[in-house]
Amino acid sequence: MPEAVVLLANPAAGSGRGDRLGARAAKLLASAGMRVETVVSRGPGHLAEAAANEAGRGRARVIVLGGDGTLSEVARGLLEVPGAPTILGIVPLGTGNDFIKSAGLPRDWRRACALLAGGCTARRVDAGRVNGRWFINAVGLGFDAAIAHATAGHKWLPGALGYAAGLVGALYAGIGDPVCTLRWEDADGNGGEDRRAVTLVAACNGRYAGGLFHLAPQAELDDGCLDLVWADALGRFQVLRHAPSVMRGTHGRLPIAHQARARRLEVTSDRPVPAQADGELLGLEVERLEIEVAAGAIALWT
Repeated sequence: MPEAVVLLANPAAGSGRGDRLGARAAKLLASAGMRVETVVSRGPGHLAEAAANEAGRGRARVIVLGGDGTLSEVARGLLEVPGAPTILGIVPLGTGNDFIKSAGLPRDWRRACALLAGGCTARRVDAGRVNGRWFINAVGLGFDAAIAHATAGHKWLPGALGYAAGLVGALYAGIGDPVCTLRWEDADGNGGEDRRAVTLVAACNGRYAGGLFHLAPQAELDDGCLDLVWADALGRFQVLRHAPSVMRGTHGRLPIAHQARARRLEVTSDRPVPAQADGELLGLEVERLEIEVAAGAIALWT
């Protein structure tokens, strides 16, 4: 008898979509002949612990059922077990589902279940560490972290409305203009440096962030680098004027936008500012980030 697949489920994902559709997804996988064991989240950190336990036991496959936050939590658990053979599958039931857009995986949960039931092919993708904490999609400092913080208070809103409310809330609270120094090492070991007043600094493994934004259009999940994006200090009206370009991914043409690719990055700010990793707040008063990529750290079920 084949080994069971563990389904790590978050019923709170996607404003309750995880609760409404989780059992249906499990039944769909079982009807395709998979042996499914379900672990339901009991709160923050529980699924990371469960994932680490499964990886430590040598579990061949786990499936995360939820959104980007749940996916990040499960991935962190797997990454805490170096060399674990576990392959990570995804049934997307979140609101933004940013990571799967970059991975080219189905956005519809039914199609995702069909893909997983059709066989197990692994693709190695990168992960990153920021101040010792694992992430898989993006790290941000400044305004994008302020948006993530504001969005957390609107998770009850459906779809993109929560992200739009977060953007409005962050704009209302005010846009900072910290002077940040960036120092990075690129894929060839060459160094780069920049210092300026900024609206935000982001280090992206995936192309999408914040549910609405095509922040790093050239990013690849398996290139061994992070795509850096930073923007000059802007006022509220400038942010609103340029936001559509960031949503479309055409902001690279703007003179206020700057880009680089790096294996390692250090960001220091002249004042405390908010920072986030995979949409989860690292703190509201962060002054330093040390970021590095871990090439091929995750085995993704594709």
